[in-house]
Amino acid sequence: MLRTVVAAAFLAAATAANPPTGSVTVEKVKVNGSGCRSDTVAVAVSQDKQAFTVLYSTYLAQAGIGSKNKDERRTCSITVRLTVPAGVSYAIPTVDYRGFAHLEPGGSATLSGRYHLQGSGAPAYTVHSFGSGLDDDWLVTDVVGTSPVYSQCGKDSKVDIDTELRAMADRDDAPTSYITMDSTDGTVATTYHLSYRSC
Repeated sequence: MLRTVVAAAFLAAATAANPPTGSVTVEKVKVNGSGCRSDTVAVAVSQDKQAFTVLYSTYLAQAGIGSKNKDERRTCSITVRLTVPAGVSYAIPTVDYRGFAHLEPGGSATLSGRYHLQGSGAPAYTVHSFGSGLDDDWLVTDVVGTSPVYSQCGKDSKVDIDTELRAMADRDDAPTSYITMDSTDGTVATTYHLSYRSC
């Protein structure tokens, strides 16, 4: 059973407006972190222009037997450039994170997220916790405030995306627990939903 959590730190979702006429594109500008390299991260805009996705292929944190201290915490920092038609600005009202976790008794994990639309308001931060016994796909959704922050009109905008996966075990010789946001079949991706307005 897919575990689904909606972030309680945010208040309400914004309704996405109709996508604009014209091209919407996204490109990687920078990728850095212990959980990712540039060649292990892919970005794309959905066909309906209602979201862009970030796909990881090697993003995993683990703790317990056979794990080193550095394996327990993995990070990934990405900057993407989103280009929308002239006369349109965009916001990111919700974000869906997906992955898989196997957490032994005494094991736990966290997912931390930060995203910031450069030049438009303050960053948004979230932390999600996962308890022992989880052995399944998971989905968590962040709802970013009651009033979405829109990009500056008429300019290409960059979005900073910082995430951290952390796995924990209650003792060094515990069976291995892990959490991942990687994908082997192209179906597990972080989805940044888009809302548009004329400007």
